[in-house]
Amino acid sequence: MFNPNNKDFGTTGNSVWNQPFIDHLKENFFNNINESTVDKEAETFLELYPQWIASSKLNQFRNLDSFPYRYVSLGTTQALDWWHYYCMANGYRLRMFRGEYPYNRDAMLEDWTEDRYIDEAPLQRGDAVIISVPFSGSGRKHDGWKSMINTCNELDIPVFVDCAWFGTCFGIEVKLNHPCIKMVAFSTGKGLSCGNWRAGIVFTNIEPDDCSLGIQTEWNHGIHLNVAIANELMRNFGPDTMPKKYKDSHMAVCEHYGLESSNTIHIATIPPTEGAERFNRDGAYYRINIRDALKRHKKKGNFLE
Repeated sequence: MFNPNNKDFGTTGNSVWNQPFIDHLKENFFNNINESTVDKEAETFLELYPQWIASSKLNQFRNLDSFPYRYVSLGTTQALDWWHYYCMANGYRLRMFRGEYPYNRDAMLEDWTEDRYIDEAPLQRGDAVIISVPFSGSGRKHDGWKSMINTCNELDIPVFVDCAWFGTCFGIEVKLNHPCIKMVAFSTGKGLSCGNWRAGIVFTNIEPDDCSLGIQTEWNHGIHLNVAIANELMRNFGPDTMPKKYKDSHMAVCEHYGLESSNTIHIATIPPTEGAERFNRDGAYYRINIRDALKRHKKKGNFLE
């Protein structure tokens, strides 16, 4: 039975810490760093990461090869920061669905108003959109994805797709070659337990001279050690490692506590429930981080009541 005060339930978006990733780095990487070649790792990263994404058997993030440019970023956050700048520089009004990653609202230099939520007012020319896949509020693909994409294509509204939870998800299929999609970002932070040394890749049709991420990548002013760590892990662990390891526990935890499962291993939802206000996301979702419950079930086969 669901208890909103259960200490195994959290409110963050952080995924499960997977110790084998760290053990591998300790045994095979940290004592063997070649500082004379680490600045070459970004070139490898930009080739390896797309192959790693495409190798998933549990998800299909399609058409990334339709984007002509790939840039290195510090996780998805640096790419999101640039998108905020892009919107301000071009006079776009930033829009999101309720339940989206709250950083995007809190980091704005302008006041966030309720009518910026797509749920509250229709999209119109002059808007720009951020949407996460899987969606931050539910761990699933947002129900409004298709209609939002159609509207943005029709009205020439630029879209940023945040795929930070790739590597922790399963059963997600998304086509990314729509004309309105200008940038798609992935990060190693969640799927490879690299939150302390995160690295990200951006797929875009925005030219390097018009994007600071492009200039940074062209100049090789990057996060060389972070991408070296990512390269080592991607060579030795596939993108389905985490969902394969924890999917059964995800289902068991959701069934035991009466939660609604999602397509993201560390995320579950519930209907509006008395006493569960701390899990409320913008009045649209009650989202629960179940990563501690997953680790308990995986290790001990039990539940915390």
